[in-house]
Amino acid sequence: MVRMRRVVLFVILCALGSGGAAVSATLRMSLPPVFEALPIAFAEAWGLFDAEGVSVDLVGITDNQERSTALLTGNLDAVMEDVTRALLDYSSARDLVITGSAISVPQTDSVPLGLLSHAGFGAESLAALLATNQKIGISYRTDDEYMLDQLLVACGITKGWSTRYMYFNDSLQLAIWFAAQTVPVATLREPYISYIATYHAPNLAPPNLSWLSTFSGIAPVPCAVVFRKAFVRDNPSAIAAFYRAHAAAVDRINAMPRDELIAVGLDVVLGLFFQGANSSSVPQEALDAISIPRFEPPAPLPEQTFTNVVSWMQKKGYLYERLEYAAVVDNHFLP
Repeated sequence: MVRMRRVVLFVILCALGSGGAAVSATLRMSLPPVFEALPIAFAEAWGLFDAEGVSVDLVGITDNQERSTALLTGNLDAVMEDVTRALLDYSSARDLVITGSAISVPQTDSVPLGLLSHAGFGAESLAALLATNQKIGISYRTDDEYMLDQLLVACGITKGWSTRYMYFNDSLQLAIWFAAQTVPVATLREPYISYIATYHAPNLAPPNLSWLSTFSGIAPVPCAVVFRKAFVRDNPSAIAAFYRAHAAAVDRINAMPRDELIAVGLDVVLGLFFQGANSSSVPQEALDAISIPRFEPPAPLPEQTFTNVVSWMQKKGYLYERLEYAAVVDNHFLP
């Protein structure tokens, strides 16, 4: 209802000659539950896309495979997804293009990705984990799996996935299973780590988590923004407008104090990371524990990152061809 009122008001202002940009296209897009998606979600909530002349309809899909299916069947015009998933989607249908990437820089007291266990249930150190056959929960065919493989290779394990991994289709599902101690060890991102570490039933102590690794020394992988080529062909100005609004949201978020950002954007955060939840169901201590990163403006996907992920996917049997950067990536829409 709030969005409808905003759209109606915007159309009226345009009709009165207010000087606002005329809406030239409607973009159906889905975002994964990662921090890098927050600027796009905030841009939609703040009306920044409308101001640039492109209407963005965000479709909530947490499952990676379902999001890809919606994109490949034309039910979505674009998605943000990790590079691994973007390359899988491209290999399934050549009518896609990566037009940019997004990454965030964690605060000094936080990490973008963690390998964790419950103290007393899973291994309590990386060395102890590697000395056992304990399963590791991980999202299947994702950049998180790529980084976990890099971590294990650095420890001398080159075939860990064949016996050690317990695969999940999305990070929310993995977080729920890990929180319930159904999975002994898991690779998770924020804000799920902070939520699990602080959430507890009344009269019970919060969980005691063991940090096995913070992936120090493993280069992070940005998220890719992927469009259908048909939408690019028919609406090139809308894509440039999309990125202008995306960049404006990044600037606004980075300049906003943390408490103010959480206060004005809690519903946006919940809608992205905890679909169906409401603000009353999130403990204050969980909100206090979440460290908001600094967001980088939308930028080209680094070619070296692309090459590294392609090589890993080929070795793992996820990709059976050598994809070329110039064929998959088009950076000229970025500001």
